[in-house]
Amino acid sequence: MATANPSYASTQNAVYNNRNSQFVDLATRLRDTIATMPAQAQRNWHSGLRKALTAFKRNHPNLKNFSNRLIFPLCRAIDIPLSEITIDCTMQRLPNTIWILNIITNFRAWQAQPIQVYKTSADGWGGWDGQHTALALYLIACDANGLGLNPDDVMVPVCQYDMNNRGQIRATFIANNTTSGKNKGKQPLDTIDVFMQKIYGVEIDGVSDPEWVTAHTKWEDIKAAGMFLTAEKFGNINQVGAISRLNELDEASESVVRQFSIYGRFIVATLQRPINTKEIPIIIEFFNLCEQNDIVYSDADIEDLAVHLIELFDANFDSRSPFWAQVHQATVNAWKKFNRINNVPAISQGPVPSNLKNTPQGTSFIWHQLQKTWLPTQNPGFPFPKQPSSNLTPDTTDLF
Repeated sequence: MATANPSYASTQNAVYNNRNSQFVDLATRLRDTIATMPAQAQRNWHSGLRKALTAFKRNHPNLKNFSNRLIFPLCRAIDIPLSEITIDCTMQRLPNTIWILNIITNFRAWQAQPIQVYKTSADGWGGWDGQHTALALYLIACDANGLGLNPDDVMVPVCQYDMNNRGQIRATFIANNTTSGKNKGKQPLDTIDVFMQKIYGVEIDGVSDPEWVTAHTKWEDIKAAGMFLTAEKFGNINQVGAISRLNELDEASESVVRQFSIYGRFIVATLQRPINTKEIPIIIEFFNLCEQNDIVYSDADIEDLAVHLIELFDANFDSRSPFWAQVHQATVNAWKKFNRINNVPAISQGPVPSNLKNTPQGTSFIWHQLQKTWLPTQNPGFPFPKQPSSNLTPDTTDLF
């Protein structure tokens, strides 16, 4: 049984070892984060930081002190009466009534965010963001079926922004509610961020939510295999044992992830590399096919499968590897054969299949490849999943 070199992966997985909250100051948090990056990623960070701070100084030439709110107008947190919040109908999007009901139904006081406001008059506040929260609070507090309170007496938290230019307000609203594209002003949680929160939640907080426990169990299998979860933004996707494509892992069952971890353990230990982003979905999908056919391979069977793929094409799923050239040629030949056998007129054949290097093409190829060269090496009656759905069947002469 192969054993992966745990050096880098173990340091990454060790962040979850502390069972208690661990508070650090900002300088320590930043320093420790940078220190975990590979050397080149650290150099890239310091170079990017210099450029970012240069841009900041250029955009704020007169700024000398954060505390001067006339020059640096950061928002201010205060409580105001609910009745004083107004909505500019030309500024805010139309209310989503379904979302308001969702907020009320699932309301948690500690989860509610302050309403974002600006001063409109001596006694008025314009709510430029958070209108759904404000409307939900109004209905909870003031509706006859709610608490039946007077909105003049209901104090709610707001963040006052020192803005009075409508274009400025509108641009800020767009940026703060956009997570992609040129108007992006907020960084949403990536899959890795959510995964990490669930792992921490079970490790540190004792969360028993089944979905969180499932994520934690998957991580335990990945950790035991000498691998670790990461993302491109952390600058370590090329480290031995790195898994940087998580969607398939997130969606697969615990059993499938456990089997994938056995495969990954052998690959990482033998080839001393990260798991390729095109390798994950293909191998996961093969084990999904097995699960659909009530097939669970032993650790020895899975390691034998990994050995077989290494012997065939070095288990190299990289987009520039010979594997995808073979897949593409097999797909093109299968397309030609399909048209020939079915007498499809040239005008109806459509374009020649592209080298998409995607999961359907790769999974179909791997299934036929293993059926041809791996299955015959097993004992009679060895379980093997049914063929995945595909219009194109590669010829055995087009396989490795």
